Amino acid sequence: MDRFILAIDLGGTKILAAVVDQEGRVLARARRQTPQLGPVAVVREMASTAREAMSAAGLRLQEIAALGVGAGVGAPGPLDPERGIVFSPPNLRGWEDVPLADLLKEHFPLPVVLENDANAAAAGEWWRGAGRGADHLVYLTVGTGIGGGLILGGEVYRGASGLAGEIGHMNVLPDGPLCGCGARGCLEAVAAGPAIARMARQAVEEGRGRRILEHSQGRIEAITAQGAHRGDHRPGGGRGGARGG
Repeated sequence: MDRFILAIDLGGTKILAAVVDQEGRVLARARRQTPQLGPVAVVREMASTAREAMSAAGLRLQEIAALGVGAGVGAPGPLDPERGIVFSPPNLRGWEDVPLADLLKEHFPLPVVLENDANAAAAGEWWRGAGRGADHLVYLTVGTGIGGGLILGGEVYRGASGLAGEIGHMNVLPDGPLCGCGARGCLEAVAAGPAIARMARQAVEEGRGRRILEHSQGRIEAITAQGAHRGDHRPGGGRGGARGG
């Protein structure tokens, strides 16, 4: 009997779940928002999202071989993949040394593999995506945060402390905006989704970027990075003309 893999990606704003076969084909997906109510609520929502994906695929738990796809359940770092523990991710409030793998096993009696989300994505691209056939690969992820994953010699490379490839908290702008990690001027603080939305809101407040405002139904507080891209995403002109709107 074919066995399937249940995968979960935990992000700062969303939870994605998918069921894939042993060839990496996605059979079903589910998506929900990440509740900012602490680990217990997040794990509960992860389990619900995973069950929704299983139901959409028409599968029972007995048909699932494992939770994860090689590089397993994606979660914002830093974390310890061997012990299945997430330490203090900047984009998840109230998390401190959370045994995420064990908590998920309470919902799913399956082998659980925990991996940094960027490493998991890099492994996926190397296995079945744009990196197929490559010996080495660099993967960058930009969303609520910014991360990076490395494949060297056909294997995930974590480095001595498990943080290799994590470029989001490199300082690129001394005295820049405050980052979720507590430092100032991190790449994540100036180039991730929330930073782009913040700059778009500032542009609108300064009288630029009228089309950005149109994509948020006229509400400055509703401007997102995606809305900024659809509107005046090029400062100083570009599509829609940031100066003229």
